[in-house]
Amino acid sequence: MRTLRICGSKADKLFSRGFGRREGKCILLSWEEALYLSEKSIISEDFTSLLSQGSREIANLDVRYLTYRDLRERGYVLKVRDEYFQGRKNYSMNFYPISDLDFFFADSFLQRETPYILAVVDGDGDITYYMVDMADPKGEFFKFPSEKIRGHNYGERYFVMEHKGLKDTTFGKIEGLFAHLSIFEVTYLMEKGYLQGNPIENILQDPIYSVYRDLRERGLIVKSGFKYGTHFRVYEKSMEEHSKYLVHVIPSREEMQKVSRAARVAHGVRKNLLLAYVKNKKISYFRVFWIKP
Repeated sequence: MRTLRICGSKADKLFSRGFGRREGKCILLSWEEALYLSEKSIISEDFTSLLSQGSREIANLDVRYLTYRDLRERGYVLKVRDEYFQGRKNYSMNFYPISDLDFFFADSFLQRETPYILAVVDGDGDITYYMVDMADPKGEFFKFPSEKIRGHNYGERYFVMEHKGLKDTTFGKIEGLFAHLSIFEVTYLMEKGYLQGNPIENILQDPIYSVYRDLRERGLIVKSGFKYGTHFRVYEKSMEEHSKYLVHVIPSREEMQKVSRAARVAHGVRKNLLLAYVKNKKISYFRVFWIKP
């Protein structure tokens, strides 16, 4: 990805400013570096020609260059790598440029050193930055029903008439004469032996339920996140406090538009967004949040 050789005193000056890679008394510039220096009239090469040549070699050079340019304008010193820019300002961080039409590829993102920053370039050329890190959510709530629960399925919910055993457990919702539980709560309590019946097999295999179970096993209180556009809202200690997490279960390839929407909602309501990815019964949690680099 190195395209232009600069030698002599100009090479020394540019290298001291963080441009290029040393090759003897010369430096080799990447396409992004050459475009930036051409745009600033620091080198004489024609910007349009460089853009045309570079685009034949790099399919997403437009996204890469807009990101490189923006970070340089923000004061970052950048090293150009194959997939990312290694940026240094007040701290060192890897920036991965992508388009808003691209995807959050969970498998490949798991291979990256965290934390890192996604630089998402939209159709207007504006760039939104999201920090991505791995999370290990844990809570302190492990209270189960004080007695075995009996009830009956009506539609997609389980109704319980004798519901005193559910009091203070955070399972279900007590409405006065009756309480009702979601299908995930029912399945989990059946697995734990607090509810009569056998769990439905297709629910047990559902990755969304796998995440629900995992969060409960971690001592977290898990309730519906529908009002926030996610699968779950999650509390660490008590429902008397605000929920800490919004958890959304993703496939191996999730649209960045959906990730952006969820991250913005979480930011607006002061919660942490966790993207939960299930593969081979292992669950990974990505924490994603908006930043201003």
